Amino acid sequence: MDLSQPECSAGGDRLSKLGDHVLGNILSFLPANEAASAALLSSRWRHVFGAVHTVSLNEPEPPISDDYGQYQCDSPSCHPEHPPDPNAPPSFRSVVSAALIARHRRRGVVAPLRALHVAMGSYRGAADATEVDQWISYALRQAAPDGLDLGLRLCHEDLLCCRTEYTMCRGNVETADPRTFGQTTYGIDEEDPPKRRRILKSSVGSAQYTDSDDGSVVSSSDDEDLPSSEERPVEPEPMYTVPRALFSCAELRSLSLGFCRLAPPATVSLPSLVSLLLYSVPDTGADVELLIAGCPRLADLTLEACLEVTALTISGGVRLRRLALRCCYMLATVAVDASELRAFEYKGAVPDASSFLTTHGGGGFGRVEYCKVDICGAEATSDEELVNLWRVLQLFVNAKHLHLESAHLGSGLDNEVPMGLPSFLSLRRLDMRGRLADNDTGGIDAMRRILERAPNVEALSLAFHPPEPDLSYICWRPGIASEQEMLDAHHLSYSPYSVLTAPSAMTTIPCCLRSRVREINLVHYQGGTAQRALAKFLLCNAPAVEKLWCEFAEGPMFEQIQLMREIKGWLINKAADTHFG
Repeated sequence: MDLSQPECSAGGDRLSKLGDHVLGNILSFLPANEAASAALLSSRWRHVFGAVHTVSLNEPEPPISDDYGQYQCDSPSCHPEHPPDPNAPPSFRSVVSAALIARHRRRGVVAPLRALHVAMGSYRGAADATEVDQWISYALRQAAPDGLDLGLRLCHEDLLCCRTEYTMCRGNVETADPRTFGQTTYGIDEEDPPKRRRILKSSVGSAQYTDSDDGSVVSSSDDEDLPSSEERPVEPEPMYTVPRALFSCAELRSLSLGFCRLAPPATVSLPSLVSLLLYSVPDTGADVELLIAGCPRLADLTLEACLEVTALTISGGVRLRRLALRCCYMLATVAVDASELRAFEYKGAVPDASSFLTTHGGGGFGRVEYCKVDICGAEATSDEELVNLWRVLQLFVNAKHLHLESAHLGSGLDNEVPMGLPSFLSLRRLDMRGRLADNDTGGIDAMRRILERAPNVEALSLAFHPPEPDLSYICWRPGIASEQEMLDAHHLSYSPYSVLTAPSAMTTIPCCLRSRVREINLVHYQGGTAQRALAKFLLCNAPAVEKLWCEFAEGPMFEQIQLMREIKGWLINKAADTHFG
């Protein structure tokens, strides 16, 4: 019997009358566990999962213990007083294997596999390596002729960045060495992010914080005898190494690896690979270059938290269209053929502009249309840092879309340095993100300067970071503020008696604001004095604005209504399309 057609006894709904290949294509847009649940609808759907061409599974995060700083342990031997739960759900490894096996339960031809995405946060070394090898081997054997998208992440991604993000404490911030991150919290090694993540979250529950003077860990808990690293040694689990067969898959079009060791062979042949993402791989730059050299069609490259990569040269005829470098803090030099590069993203400390980005093969970065520069960590304040930042921006003066993010809104562009800000004559869209304190006018000056150097900007987006959290209340007064009360705290503030006086430098209105800007977006608008002064200046001097979008920070409804009325009053074009969230 031909199972590609619906059974005669199928229900009367039109969806069930579709062919298996159509239903399988529809279910492929769902996570694998939800797609498999469709088998419960009726007998018509029992074998449809075999036609699904995409298997995507994410391991749920483990529960956070209420104990102060205690380890999470899923083994019954850790809790002898509690017998194992007979109704406990199966392990995540079993779920992934079952999802792959379920594709073969139907008779007939199984749909080729177009994508396999597995995010696993509980990898435990050699005990799991065999099963992970089987998943990859299965994907390579069942790869669709038109391409395979393979994604494997063996850690939770929220701790890939090991710098203190967006800190405005000028001169008082010390960023930890990325190579030693995670080794000072109860002896957790940096090669075990799932354990480190649970301990850090448990530490929040126990009201622990790091003293800024000596770096010691202070706890507000009544129990002062917290375990030391000698009392709780933690052995790092060995890192997973991807099988060598992966580096010779002709059908592989997209590859994403997180917390995996590459160890590529001497010969890499991935003729169809177009997109490559590497998260926290421990391989050196030479191994990464060897992998890239074997991908002649590679167009999209992302490196994130690859701390062993100190230098990167992209050669071998590879011409990228997009390059993203995030949190690779040891990366000092990058050489790339930018003849076809259209998008560039960078996140990290301010690089040395004289040697960080170079091109080979002729030409520069003049064809890049989108540029994102995200300066995380401490705020850039010195002349050397600001000059390096502006020199990096000088490489992308032809960009049409510029995204700047840092601790301080404006990335320090309000400071006077010997080197002037470059002109962005081709810029059409400007996004700026950062914190703008109530008594801070630096962000307003930065906005004026960059708008004066970008006379053709048509869309302007401002995203305000929330204020730095004040942990002194809960740290020094334990038991007073509950976790729910901390979550209920909001950053929205509105005072109708504030004097919104723009600095004298703002008397000159940039020409693009008077005639070109047609769209303004305000994200996480908190209603502080400086934010309101900036919003007032922009809206009161932009008669061509046709679209206004404002998202308020969480807070009381009556304050949001007052801010909304105030913003509408500043808007010159009353017929503009406005949206408030």
